[in-house]
Formats: sequence, structure tokens, C-alpha cells
Amino acid sequence: MSTNKAPPKNTRANKKRDAEDVSPTRATRTSNRVYFTQETENAIVQYNLEEDLFVREMIYKNEIQKPLDKLAENVINRFKFPYIQGTFDEVKAQVVSFLVINLHKYTANKGKAFSYFSVIAKNYLIAHNNNAWKEEKRTSYFADKQDEQFSLDELLSSDSDAKELKADFSEFFRLAVQYWDFNLTRMFKKKRDIEIANAVIELMRHVNSLENFNKKALYVMIREMTNYKTSHITKVTNKMRAIMMGQLEEFKRTGHIADPALYFEYSKKKQVR
Repeated sequence: MSTNKAPPKNTRANKKRDAEDVSPTRATRTSNRVYFTQETENAIVQYNLEEDLFVREMIYKNEIQKPLDKLAENVINRFKFPYIQGTFDEVKAQVVSFLVINLHKYTANKGKAFSYFSVIAKNYLIAHNNNAWKEEKRTSYFADKQDEQFSLDELLSSDSDAKELKADFSEFFRLAVQYWDFNLTRMFKKKRDIEIANAVIELMRHVNSLENFNKKALYVMIREMTNYKTSHITKVTNKMRAIMMGQLEEFKRTGHIADPALYFEYSKKKQVR
């Protein structure tokens, strides 16, 4: 008796099982990438090798433009970049322009063109989204602060976002140092207070060279420079803060602060009230 089995009947159940054996993930991935094919990759290589500008332009328009446009669209939709300013079409146009500028960097030994350009498009958008987020936070930093929440060490500190803030307000620190050089002995009479204030001014004078200092580190530095207790340092910095808050508001409005001598008189009148 023959041991050979008959081939399975082509029943409806068998057809359904065969259809289910096809991976939906693979099918989806294939359909999503159909716009960027091996022909697209070959066209990019040909584009980079071609020296005739007219031919290069035709290769780009006929073989590359639409795939790059679709790639940029998919990357934006997939990862989302909420802080980048502009409409969807404007952002997509920026990404496509970036990819076109970098077409010449692609060679066959860098792997599949689809993966290569997807990665650099995503990295481009991540970098711009991060920069936009920092700009938004920097813009609202002082607006969201109440006077009692703001301290001088926040201006001096170069931690995380304050580091970006320090760069933006380098001109403010330069003007503030001028003010304190002129008014230091008018504002402080005790030798201890003058020495502490001088230490703070010295830090402001070199604010652009400060690296990775937080509030605690700044107080440690001032203590090492003056040998005074934190309570004495806090008393002086609070008085300096009261003056600098007014200067900062003026700087935000006008881009400068008043003449040191005049501003001293203004500050003195405010304190009398």
C-alpha cells in the first residue's frame, strides 16, 4: 500500500490559512516603502556620478524628487516634532531641501539609501525640534518667574538650559558689571559685604567661562573666595538681586540698562519707598 499522502485539497479553509501565513507587518512595511525602491537608490548613485547639470536635474525630477518628498512626509508623521515652527508643508520643504543638499554624501557602501536618508532626516528634525524647544523655554524663562522665585545664582548658573540663557544675556552681564563696579561701595558699607559682592561681581565678569556650576557650586566658590558663611553670602546676593531684577526688566525692554550713576539714584528712591 502506498504511503504517499494526497496533496491537500484546495478548500476555502486552506486558502484562508495560506492568507493568514503572510506576515501583515512585512506586507505593511513593503507597501510603505514602495515609493522608495532600488531604482530610486540607483538613481541617486547615478545623480552623484553625473557631471552634466541638465542630466542631473532630469534624474532628480524624474526619479528622486517624489521619493524624497514622501520620505520626508512619513518621517514627520511618524515621529512628530511639536516644537518646530511652521506649517506641515513648510517643514517638509525644509527636510527635502536638507536631503537634497546631502545627496552627494550617499554612496552604495553606506547601506540602503532608504535607511540612510530616513536616519539623517530624523536626526535633522530632532535637532531642530530640540533647538526650538530650548528657544521657547528661553523666551518664557523670565516671563514665568516671580521676583521672589528668581535668584542671582540662576543668572550665573550654567546648568542645562541656564547655560543657553547665559549666552543670550552675556551683554546684560557686561552692563551689570559696569553698574556694580561703579556702585559697589555705595550699596555696601561693611568690609565683609563688599568682599562678598566683589566675589559675585568677579563671577559675573567671567560668566562666559563658567562650566557646569549649579547654585550649590556657586555658593561654594564664593565661600572659598571670601571665607564667609552662606548666611552672609545670601544676604548680599539678595540685595544685589533686588537691583538686578530692575536692570533685567529694563534690558528686556530696551536692550540696555541706565547709566550706573542714574540707576543708583533710581534704586535708592525705590528703597526709600
